[in-house]
Amino acid sequence: MTAPRITTRTGARARRAMRNRHAIIGGVLGSALLVGALTGCSADSGSGDGDVTLNFWTWSLKGGEERAEAIIDTYEAANPGVTIKLSEVGGTADTSSKLLAADRANEVPDVVQVEYRALPSLVVAGVVKDITEGVEPVKDAFADNVWDLTTVGGEIYGLPQDIGPMMLTYRTDRFAELGVAVPTTWEEYATAAEQIRAADPTAYIASFAPTEFAFFASQAAQAGASWWESDGEAWSVGIDDAASIEVADYWQDLVDRDLVKVEPLLTPEWNAQVNDGKILSWAAASWAPSVIYAVAPDTAGKWAGAPLPQWSAGDPSVPFLGGSTYLIPEKSKHAEAATKFASWLAGSDEGSKLLLGLDLYPGATAGREATKSAEPPLLMPEQTDFYELTDQIISDSTIPLTWGPNVNVAQTTLGDALQQAALDGTPFSEAFTTAQQAIIDDLEKSGYTVTK
Repeated sequence: MTAPRITTRTGARARRAMRNRHAIIGGVLGSALLVGALTGCSADSGSGDGDVTLNFWTWSLKGGEERAEAIIDTYEAANPGVTIKLSEVGGTADTSSKLLAADRANEVPDVVQVEYRALPSLVVAGVVKDITEGVEPVKDAFADNVWDLTTVGGEIYGLPQDIGPMMLTYRTDRFAELGVAVPTTWEEYATAAEQIRAADPTAYIASFAPTEFAFFASQAAQAGASWWESDGEAWSVGIDDAASIEVADYWQDLVDRDLVKVEPLLTPEWNAQVNDGKILSWAAASWAPSVIYAVAPDTAGKWAGAPLPQWSAGDPSVPFLGGSTYLIPEKSKHAEAATKFASWLAGSDEGSKLLLGLDLYPGATAGREATKSAEPPLLMPEQTDFYELTDQIISDSTIPLTWGPNVNVAQTTLGDALQQAALDGTPFSEAFTTAQQAIIDDLEKSGYTVTK
């Protein structure tokens, strides 16, 4: 079977690196001059009471508490009367549930970090603030397709922090050794998978991880699917639409022919096979090199990045995969000061440039520009055009991936169903259909109107 021809329109050290595909350190260094430009030299509490403490929830203080405190000290020194209180919370699921509980108790923080896919559910729940007017000073700091990640119903609800331009990370040495060309389409990817298995029966082009929900959502979007849509009054669900089913059938074919290895990511087995040159690529995003380097540092110099294979030859459009944003809770007592602080974190030149040393790809344009003169990732030190390539991929990332208000249900249901299908040899398409019905049922149970 070939790829669907669809016209398109996104150890502990290893786990930390994997989480950082969605994460951002709880602060960034900046100059007093720039902070003054963004905050009017002194953050306004929005309540006229002068001194203000901003409670900031984040799930990753990568770099250590000492660096985080130094970062916050820089902001506080430039903004007399403003104190930033950091709280480390869990990943997006934990953060979202804690924020909902805090909203009910009227004890919300002032700035919250979540993944982009959590945003719609929080907007629908009414717990985060429309900050369209508040971010106007940094509106030009991000490209339109990056702002799309935090826009719901035409309004902006978050400051984009880090982004995940999708790409293919692959073993240059093994591809060359086995005489396999780097695939530019998913049809070529299937061919390359065949060639690798024929040349080395112990090797695979990649693993197939059934629980990687965001990957399948991005694959389907690249192929033309839209898993959630809303007209403001009702939701439609398309997880079992034609494009999604063709994507499911494509991966089913690779699994059935033993051309990809059914293996979750970052297991000891997966790590060992990456180190041994038995898993030769990973279709993910620009954060993948840091994850691979964390589990296989001795393979550095043997990898490279390339554009993600295309469903339709000649169409480079892809969605983003992963990344996080800063939100301002609706009940924050210091929303204006919080918005200015988050704008500095995400949109300042110094702030976005600092991300380059944190295994994150900055969302702001200044950070993107700075990458072009940065050293390549440690995994691929000889690929001096890595960030030029990534920046071009970002420009091509024009497919908006709309998330619905019950992503958690979709993730659990689809992941479990795909896992079982892979073990039982049953059709993957049935897993997508199962997820479709579960999502619709959950929406209706929650009181939403569903048109499909």
